[in-house]
Amino acid sequence: MKSLIHCLFLIPLFFVQAHAEVTITLPDSAEPLLLNGKDITSHQLISQNGPQQLVFNARANYREFGQQKRFVSETLIVTFYGENNHYRVSLPKISSPKSAEKFNDVPQIGLTDTQGNKVAYKIDKLLKDGIQIGRDYSEEIKAYNMGQGVAAIAINQPVQMAPSTSSSASGSTSSSAASPAATSAAMAAQPVGQPSSQPSTQPVTQTGTSRRDQINVGQMLDFWYEQADEATREAFKKRIGLIEQAQQDGH
Repeated sequence: MKSLIHCLFLIPLFFVQAHAEVTITLPDSAEPLLLNGKDITSHQLISQNGPQQLVFNARANYREFGQQKRFVSETLIVTFYGENNHYRVSLPKISSPKSAEKFNDVPQIGLTDTQGNKVAYKIDKLLKDGIQIGRDYSEEIKAYNMGQGVAAIAINQPVQMAPSTSSSASGSTSSSAASPAATSAAMAAQPVGQPSSQPSTQPVTQTGTSRRDQINVGQMLDFWYEQADEATREAFKKRIGLIEQAQQDGH
């Protein structure tokens, strides 16, 4: 009986702790890269309350003229304000070259809380000129956040990855969960670029030049890089480093 009473006493404490943070679920079609400047590999994430900045790629496979095609989007930055709630990111279905091109040109995502309410967010692309293999996303996002990008954010909270079996993905929100209006107001008060109380529907601001043929080449290189073994990857990265050093010396 004492054990039962003890367990019943701990249950409210467990739910208070569970809702004193932000949990995020990414779809299987997303490749997680960073959350608040930290490397991530899981699709189930836990973070402290406050501004959240996700960096990821969208991936898809579709058939064209009887052949299997593989699509990897530009690297996306999504910023939103989260508090005591679970947030789910969704991506549109990409099933043709046209839909892939449309998503790359003007990416749009879905972002909802536990209650199914739409959550305001800002979106941008983390672009890099030249070959895309072996990118240091942590350093790139630091440089991005020091600029005036629409999804820039001040990062100061720790991040952890939740187990894939975490019940938080489908758990109910507490009575203190932020409403859409409160979330939008809080987001507007944070240093995340130009404030907006509505989900972004405008074309993102791009930095640098990026021709479509170069994008396709970069995606092909990404594909072959992923197929290579570790030794081949290291050899390739060293070669790229020598090329970049030679270019710097030439300047």
